[in-house]
This record gives sequence, structure tokens and C-alpha cells, in this order.
Amino acid sequence: MEINIRGELVDNESAFVLRWYGWVDIACPMDVSQALADAGGEEVTLLVNSPGGDMTVGTEIYSLLRRYSGRTVALVQGFAASAATLLIQGATVRQAEPGALICIHNPSLVAEGDYRELQGASDSARNAREAILDIYAQRSGAERSALGSLMNRDIWISAGQAAEEYGLIDEVLAWDGPADEPLAFMAAAAAPLPRITNKMRAAYAEHVAAEKQKTLAKLRQKQLELM
Repeated sequence: MEINIRGELVDNESAFVLRWYGWVDIACPMDVSQALADAGGEEVTLLVNSPGGDMTVGTEIYSLLRRYSGRTVALVQGFAASAATLLIQGATVRQAEPGALICIHNPSLVAEGDYRELQGASDSARNAREAILDIYAQRSGAERSALGSLMNRDIWISAGQAAEEYGLIDEVLAWDGPADEPLAFMAAAAAPLPRITNKMRAAYAEHVAAEKQKTLAKLRQKQLELM
């Protein structure tokens, strides 16, 4: 079975709303959880091409993969950045296609308030950074300081560098095409997801309620026809 991890990583509720508004390239924990349940212990391959997103979504999927009873393979097809690099660490085998790119960086957050609240936000961001380093260091075999330095630089590295220098993936797949075929990468090609507003959530809730009413009406009609 193959599981597509495409686009930004979002929480389950946000995924419902965004998909209703037409967004397709997003991934959330419930997608992976359901796919793993359907796989029933058989080998699963995650096809990853994601800029990342919510850190806790990445770590939740990481945990789902660690707990899965079967073999899992994470294959980076285009790029894996930010939280997407966290989830692939939960796979049994971490692979990348030739030309794939990897980016790890420090977590960020938005904060406001007085000096105490801002200091607390800074401490939280630093603690989140340590939690991320715990995941990377557990799998990579690289020095924690080297991984931390790479996070500070916030740059793209090749799949070869990710494997050989930092241990963030296990192998780069052999290239079967022409040796001189060019590989292209366009940075920031995807438009950012919108911030989900209360108005958007309310509109989606109304849509769900209306669909339920339609379903109930159809059931009542069938019951009347059987009488």
C-alpha cells in the first residue's frame, strides 16, 4: 500500500475544513492512521513531497509509524522540509529519489504580551527545538551539535548530504534514467494555506449539518416507500 504525504501537514479538523474549501494537497494524521489500519500489517510506503507544517502533526504521524506492526518505507520524492522530516524518522526505512531535497530548521511560533510572556514563548521554542533534536539524533547517528548547526542554518541540502553527512535518510535510490538528464527544483512553488477563520469553520459546520439533513430526508423517503 502507498500513502501520499502531499503538501502541508495540518491537524484533522483543519483538513476537513480546507478540503471542503477545495484544498487537495494537504495531509493529516487521520489519513495515515486509516491507511495503516487498512494495510493490516502489510508493508506500507509513504510517498513524501511536503514543505512540512504543524510540528505536532509531524510528530503524531512519526508515532503512528513507530507503532505500526508492519514494515514502513518513507520515500522522499521531491522534497521534505520542516515537520515532514520528523514524520519520515518514524519509518522503518528512509529513502529519497535522486534530486530530492531536505531542509531542517528551528521551530517558530507567534507570540505577544509582556516580557514574561515573550520570554516564556522563547523558552517554549527552545524546548521544542530540543524535542526535535531528540528525534533526529535517535535515528541519524550524527552528532547532536552538527544537527543543531544545520537547523540554525535553515538551508536546503541534497539527499546525498542528508544520508552521508547527517543520517537523516538511509539511502538514495539508484538513478535509472539517462546520466545527463537535468533535475529541476523550483523553490516556494506552492501557495501558502489560508488561515482558517471562525467564519470558515461556521460555513463548514453549516455544510455538514445540511448534508446530514439531506441524508435523513433520503432515509425517511425510503422508509415511506417501503410502507
